[in-house]
Amino acid sequence: MKGQTIFEPNFKKIHNILLVFVVFLVISALFYSAFFTDGIKQAKAGVSQNISGWAWGDNFGWISFNCTDTDTCGSVNYGVNTAINGDMSGYAWSDNIGWISFNSSDLAGCPSGACKAKLSGNNLQGWARALSYGDGWDGWISLNGPGYGIVLNGNNFEGFAWDASDISGQAIGSGWINFNPSFGGVTVTPTTVPSVDLTANPTSVAVGENSTISWTSANATSCEASVGWSGSKALSGSEIVGPHISDTVYRITCNNALSSASDDTTVFVSSLSSTYQCSDSIDNDGDVKIDAADPGCYDTGEYDPIDDDETDTLPQCSNFFDDDGDGLIDYPNEPGCSSANDNKELNITFEEF
Repeated sequence: MKGQTIFEPNFKKIHNILLVFVVFLVISALFYSAFFTDGIKQAKAGVSQNISGWAWGDNFGWISFNCTDTDTCGSVNYGVNTAINGDMSGYAWSDNIGWISFNSSDLAGCPSGACKAKLSGNNLQGWARALSYGDGWDGWISLNGPGYGIVLNGNNFEGFAWDASDISGQAIGSGWINFNPSFGGVTVTPTTVPSVDLTANPTSVAVGENSTISWTSANATSCEASVGWSGSKALSGSEIVGPHISDTVYRITCNNALSSASDDTTVFVSSLSSTYQCSDSIDNDGDVKIDAADPGCYDTGEYDPIDDDETDTLPQCSNFFDDDGDGLIDYPNEPGCSSANDNKELNITFEEF
């Protein structure tokens, strides 16, 4: 009987522990299924805001960036948005600390640097602020700083924000906020993508002729030329390109903070254009110099691919060409030229013995 008295309480204790553990598992399963739809906390962006999903802070808990995350848009419509110029606005929500604002109007007087929350390149800059700050906590959340920050990788934000608020040297901030935690993640779904259209007129030219290329864009903040031309370009415009010696492709890429678009156009050079002596790859005047290497193709002061006479018609000292290859051209720059009418550019020196 003595052994039985000892055994029964232990059995009941184990039974109670198992019962509590089973109840805990059931509650956890219900919590997981309700809180992590489809296995992870992700959602598509709503109509008005293009950022969605969940960030995590050990002291903040889960932070929702869009009402579509929580299926509450019908009653509480909120979200965070990034405009085409990168400026951020709107609200995120935390059950623990309430609303977190990305609106410029709530960010004036931030602790340091530029206050505006902004996507610049692929990096978040500036600040956000929890609006329930009080009891000494100022609510400031830094989106980037020395050794940390949030980067847009494709459509996914990665990295950490930081709240290091303090009073008289005493840390009271809420610490790190992870934008790509396990079972979560903050994403952007661009709702305003750029577009661009590039055309050439004419699309077919003879050697040495020009063409005009024109372009228009929409929802872009900058445009950049590449391939057959280069440099920053206006959001719309036209430009004369050439002279053309061969078929040339022109490309323009227009961007906004979240996306980009490109378009190409080609200017073709007609096969009939090969009849010009200064672009036919033939030594027409028999001086062992061809096309761009022949002084006879520089009668206008620069290489003229549609010049139909390769013959040297100007004196060497005024033909716009470096005949002796010393890097100096014509009179009075060429020491070998005593006048513009000299026909020998060669600089001759004599040695005394």
